[in-house]
Amino acid sequence: MSQQDAEKACVVTTEEKAGVVRQVKDFPEFLAKVHEEMKLVHRPSWQQVRSTTLVVIVFVFLFAFYLRALDWIFSPLDRWLFIH
Repeated sequence: MSQQDAEKACVVTTEEKAGVVRQVKDFPEFLAKVHEEMKLVHRPSWQQVRSTTLVVIVFVFLFAFYLRALDWIFSPLDRWLFIH
């Protein structure tokens, strides 16, 4: 390894260590910002949770019924195609 390569390796190592130290020093500030953002989070009420859950359940059943209807319609065609 040449002298220049050794110096570059030392510079990279020093810069990497400086980045880690900076991240450790900035961590409390990061946590403070997270805490401030969490104050802005909207949490739905129990009524909203129940109503949206009901909507999801209803649409799941409607979609299942739709798929079952398509299966019922196209099953005879499927059987006919594969028999002939």
